[in-house]
Amino acid sequence: MPVPPVSSQILNAFSDRQETDGARSVLSPWLVLVILLVTFSPLLDGGTTHLAVLIIRVLILALVSVYLWPGFRTGAMAYHRLSAGPAVLAYLGLAVVSAAMSSYSNQSIQWLIVLFGYALVLYVIATSLSKWSQVAMLLAVVAGMALAEAGWALTQRWQTEFLRPTGTFFNPNFLAGYVAAIWALALGIFSHLRIAGRNPLRNCRSAGVQLACTVLLASLLLAVILTGSRGGMLALAAGSTVVLGIRFGRKGIALLVAGLVLVTLVIPNPLRERIRVEHEADPVGYARWQMWQSSARAMIEHPLGVGVGLYQYIYPRYAFPLEGEITRYGKVAQTPHSEYVQMGVELGVASLVAFAWGCAEIAREAIWWLRQRLRRWQRGVVVGLCGGIVAILAHAAVDSNLHEPAIAVVLILYAGMVLSARRLAGRAGESCRLVPVRFGLLWAGIAAVTIVALGVLVVRIGAAWYVHEAGLAAMSAGDDLRAASYLQQAIELDPGKALYHGALASSEFHRFERTGDVAGAQRAVSELDTAIALNPLDGRLPGLLGSVYAALAAAPSPAAGASQDRHAQRQAWREAAVSAYERALRLEPYNPFHRLEAARLHRALGHRELAETAARQAVDIEPNFLPGREWLAKLYLNSARVEEAAREYREIVERRQRFAGRHKSEADERFLAADAAGLEAALERSRPPA
Repeated sequence: MPVPPVSSQILNAFSDRQETDGARSVLSPWLVLVILLVTFSPLLDGGTTHLAVLIIRVLILALVSVYLWPGFRTGAMAYHRLSAGPAVLAYLGLAVVSAAMSSYSNQSIQWLIVLFGYALVLYVIATSLSKWSQVAMLLAVVAGMALAEAGWALTQRWQTEFLRPTGTFFNPNFLAGYVAAIWALALGIFSHLRIAGRNPLRNCRSAGVQLACTVLLASLLLAVILTGSRGGMLALAAGSTVVLGIRFGRKGIALLVAGLVLVTLVIPNPLRERIRVEHEADPVGYARWQMWQSSARAMIEHPLGVGVGLYQYIYPRYAFPLEGEITRYGKVAQTPHSEYVQMGVELGVASLVAFAWGCAEIAREAIWWLRQRLRRWQRGVVVGLCGGIVAILAHAAVDSNLHEPAIAVVLILYAGMVLSARRLAGRAGESCRLVPVRFGLLWAGIAAVTIVALGVLVVRIGAAWYVHEAGLAAMSAGDDLRAASYLQQAIELDPGKALYHGALASSEFHRFERTGDVAGAQRAVSELDTAIALNPLDGRLPGLLGSVYAALAAAPSPAAGASQDRHAQRQAWREAAVSAYERALRLEPYNPFHRLEAARLHRALGHRELAETAARQAVDIEPNFLPGREWLAKLYLNSARVEEAAREYREIVERRQRFAGRHKSEADERFLAADAAGLEAALERSRPPA
């Protein structure tokens, strides 16, 4: 793809000959780091891999270091007041309070690191940009990355036959949102360019810029359409509406509406086809409204928030059924597919007010900027930045796009440029004052130690994840001893992460199942107790604890010891297992497997009525949960309730036939697993001879 030529043409166009910035100068260190951040963040699944997160955090620490150093060196630190600063501080304050009250502090601290890192990048960009040439350089890099993503998406679509290309992102919707935000920027610039005229040779520069912008816009639009992303198209429409509305008024908006109608309703294309298929075949694709309703209940019950980063753990309590699916409650979303809903659930309603306040301040700065005297291309940049911000925020209403570091970095870059308006207009003195730094070397040393400590923390967190991954790989290969060794190392690196303790417990439990080593099972119980103490919101942990206790109760007893003592120990383990499953059900009330396991334990304890009630609740919640129906049928047969057993058998046969031709996931197969033939034979034996 011709990324360098296009980027250079755009950059050259922005290099104003009358600018007083001076000739080409050496790039500032902060500018180099921001360029690296913008360039790198999309490359590894949109910045979502653990390696990408580690590198992004290191770049942010380096950016803060080079920003602080001149102040320590000169003995005077520049303090800049940003119009959106109080709103950002209010939002961060809510996040700190939320983390302090969090039930799972490790997860919340992880997200605090993310939020503070983004806030620091915003501040550095907003207070360091002082030349239009710097703006031009950053936007040229953004445009080049977008063109590269579009080119890679086109390659995926036509050479590797991806139905929905993803570029370097892991999700086509996020690729579309990223590209749409940069489309709006390019559209703003293009709509303010002077027409080259009939003889483009007389003005080669204008003609070259127009051609570059046309190529960029066409490539980005095609990439969004090929992804088939409805959220991406919403972002593109919202950003374009702002740009064309500001530039051309009602005529521009009418032109946009006509274009959208052609793309989505008239001209055959991947986006139109996906909308049709999604409507006919995937009810989950339109389940956002139910997600938002259930999340609203969570906000009502937790007006101060459940804790930053904890939505994924509390959502199972607010799950909703998908009628007509094999698993009615089986599709649990890790996010509510709306950044604003997730803010409200995790940080409370006040976070939405703080976020809206910050957006309003940025909008006010943009309006002030547009009222100043600007050259055409500069006004185009401002309008494009406004359109890009609106595109990302519109997409955030219907998806979790801000969890994608690449998109978050673009939003921060755009917002930082808008907040730097007064500096670029030569009025930096209005919001800047110098703060003397006494004992500069001392403060520089403290800052250096702090940044190094944060760097070590970031590296430890990243290393712990990769050691954990190695442990899981060893467990999959059947090497439980090596897996346990890796997982213990992960715990040493990041002791507060419940996931690692749970993984070590799984490894010890697998070894117990394979070798009968009771000490391994007891170690698994200990690790699970630690994991539950760290994260009391994850229902999977007490569920696994129940499995360990149940396996201990069912395991062969050693020859030594009185039979009565062994029986008492088994009963104690079964009661502990029931208690663990009951705790799991409080956290995951729609999980039928927990209820079925509790039913089996109740029966072993002699609680026949409780056993039947638990199994009946499982199939009432999930009617297609055939293991539960099979177990109930056998329970009925054992108590000579043949007609009720026959009814469950008929339900099993009918439901398996109903879903026979449907594509099934692994979870669906587990739901439909039942020995219908064996149950039929048992029914035949139980009926009296004719």
